[in-house]
Amino acid sequence: MIQAARTLDVGLCLNILTNHDIFSAISEDGATIEHLKVDVLGDYWVAIFKDDQVFGVAQFKQLYSKCFDCHIHILPEHRKHSNDAGAALLKWCKQNMPNSLLCAHVPVFCVNVIEFLKKFYFNEQGTLKNAWTKNGKQNDMKVLTKEVK
Repeated sequence: MIQAARTLDVGLCLNILTNHDIFSAISEDGATIEHLKVDVLGDYWVAIFKDDQVFGVAQFKQLYSKCFDCHIHILPEHRKHSNDAGAALLKWCKQNMPNSLLCAHVPVFCVNVIEFLKKFYFNEQGTLKNAWTKNGKQNDMKVLTKEVK
């Protein structure tokens, strides 16, 4: 069974985030590993695991009193567990961040991520034009939100 639990292990988070496929997907042009900021005390970092094997992390960064910017990172070889990981994360959020709003910013070309979020009833709120630089091009970002009850 896939589970989610808060972690204070910066090294564990960095191990996932510095995976070549993940880092190349999440970083803007010109970013280096030194740009990664993992604040396990100020943000909620949640490990996603099965049978004691961690295969992903999620970050919930507080924007306002009940609004959290969220990012999920799953190692490529474990993405077959993405739906179960999403369900485990939402269960964790309901237990630890009730009555909050999750907010995700996703590049428009990441259609699979947008569809993943919609499976969990994230709603599109709009588009930030030219907000993110990737591959030498300014890209639009979709803003999606979900209420946690």
